[in-house]
Amino acid sequence: MATRDTQSRILDAALELFNQNGSAAISTNRVAAHCGMSKGNLHYHFRNKQEIVRALFQRALHEMDSGWYGDHLAPTLEHMAAMFVRQLQLILKYRFFYRELAGLLRSDPLLRQRFAHNRERRLKEIERFFLSLSERGLMRIPADAPRLRCIVDVTWIVSENWLNYIDYHDREVSVEAILEGYHEILEVLRPYLCADPQQITRESYLTIERLASATQHPVSTPA
Repeated sequence: MATRDTQSRILDAALELFNQNGSAAISTNRVAAHCGMSKGNLHYHFRNKQEIVRALFQRALHEMDSGWYGDHLAPTLEHMAAMFVRQLQLILKYRFFYRELAGLLRSDPLLRQRFAHNRERRLKEIERFFLSLSERGLMRIPADAPRLRCIVDVTWIVSENWLNYIDYHDREVSVEAILEGYHEILEVLRPYLCADPQQITRESYLTIERLASATQHPVSTPA
């Protein structure tokens, strides 16, 4: 138990520092100092910074696994909006990883493999969710599988990169900014959704406003 507690403390400290400064600017010495422990003690748990990054990614996966694989059981447009907010909340929490994604995956083949495996799992789950919407008469699914996969891919790309897009423009992560991102996804999906477009927009936005407003106050993206 003491070992798990210490590892958790190290990961909490690393995540805070990485989010604030970027992982490249933070050494294991600085993480150890932030934890109030010796470098040797930290290296007993994590041999290097790469292992810390892997462990943080694994922590994010555990959060996904705890509640992200039952979406098809709630096939509603309101739940789809909630899925978008949930994705942004996770990315905001581990924002250093998503900001540095290309470089981190390029420098660590094992991390790249794990990320690719998880991404494929998530894309299949989103496809499963869309099929459930179709069964409820809420969505028209394209007859050919590659076209459906394209729709899934585009919605994933938007959601995974929306916070970076906000960051690039020096904007605050606000309810309004989140709504704009979801509008982009609705524009992709609109030709395939069966409900009235105004109703879809209104109900989805009400869901996002409720969930995003409940996550404390808007959080600024660090420089």
